[in-house]
Amino acid sequence: MRLSALFLTAALLVAPASAQTFQVLYSFHFTDGSTPNGSLIRDKAGNLYGTTQLGGTSARGVVFKLTPAGVETILYNFTGGADGGIPIGRLVGDAQGNLYGITSLGGDPACSCGTVFKLAPGGQLTVLHAFLGGTDGAQNSGQPELGLVMIGTDLYGAASFGGVSGCDGTLGCGVIFKVTQAGDETVLYRFTGKADGAFPQDLIADNQGNLYGATGGSYVSGNAGTIFKMTTAGAMTVQYTFPGGATGTSPRWRLLRSSTGTFVGVTQFGGDTNCPVASSGCGVLYAVNAAGREHVLHAFNTASQDGQMPSGGTLDAAGNLYGATFYGGIVNSTCTFGCGVVYQLTRAGKYNVLYRFTGGNDGWIPTGGLTADGSGNIYGTAVNGGGSDNGVVFKIMP
Repeated sequence: MRLSALFLTAALLVAPASAQTFQVLYSFHFTDGSTPNGSLIRDKAGNLYGTTQLGGTSARGVVFKLTPAGVETILYNFTGGADGGIPIGRLVGDAQGNLYGITSLGGDPACSCGTVFKLAPGGQLTVLHAFLGGTDGAQNSGQPELGLVMIGTDLYGAASFGGVSGCDGTLGCGVIFKVTQAGDETVLYRFTGKADGAFPQDLIADNQGNLYGATGGSYVSGNAGTIFKMTTAGAMTVQYTFPGGATGTSPRWRLLRSSTGTFVGVTQFGGDTNCPVASSGCGVLYAVNAAGREHVLHAFNTASQDGQMPSGGTLDAAGNLYGATFYGGIVNSTCTFGCGVVYQLTRAGKYNVLYRFTGGNDGWIPTGGLTADGSGNIYGTAVNGGGSDNGVVFKIMP
């Protein structure tokens, strides 16, 4: 399938993989953050904003700003108490310069199930909601990335656990929630772990205010994951159910969606079962059209240091798709299963590995979705490596 059929653009293709240049934009040293794991966001001046799960003054993570020249400013140090700790995933900003995000620790002292927070430009943090576990939702530091979607002034997001019990025996199958600026939370939907799936992933929204996302599968029904649509009133529709196997198992990360209703995303497992990381497969890059038909765009494998277990993707202005993989690529004493790669899938459907991490100062295990700027540069994070082995922010330039 040609990506041009999915995302129509008028721009030219970017430079081929051989012309790409890799740069470590920033290397963390623990006191200034450690283990960055989410997609970065950019402001109009080109500054990058993100979170680290660990490090900082209390070792519970930070919110940081990085200038285009690679100068870091710590905007907030989490303590792991009432303010939350171990932030997960992508931030969202508003027109006033406030940042919003999710932590997987802290908040309510009895549960310590995480928070939804607001960070003002001056560094003042407000906890808009502290998760209570049970039916209201609970976050998980093992969840690779969850972010918030802002519709009007309200925030919408997913909690990977909580809600209806039965998926993991304790915490529940996950929920979709709404949080107002006043801090009022409404649970819009509680997953049952049956036909609707369980363990919801990051959300996106369309111009009409509908929400879309994927679930990672279900221990109850045995389905391999779903793609769903939800109104802001909580009406849920399953758009696609993954059959598993060669077509992918356990969709993860944030979806991309075209104006024609085609979804593009990745699964953590499935595809080629000749995978040293997981016998259930190295994962696939897929497209699901509005009619609910899936096409595998690429099955990750061990051939030619291809990459294994993909994370979220992004599109450049020309319609080329970029992503990263947790493993695969260069195997050495540091990276038993490979240090991870950054890849490109062109509009014509050609798969290229742009960079293979070495496990040294360049980092290893790139996680989180990638971010593209208007010049075709790609930005991302790796949770390990760098000068102090606390992770890096990297830039790939055409």
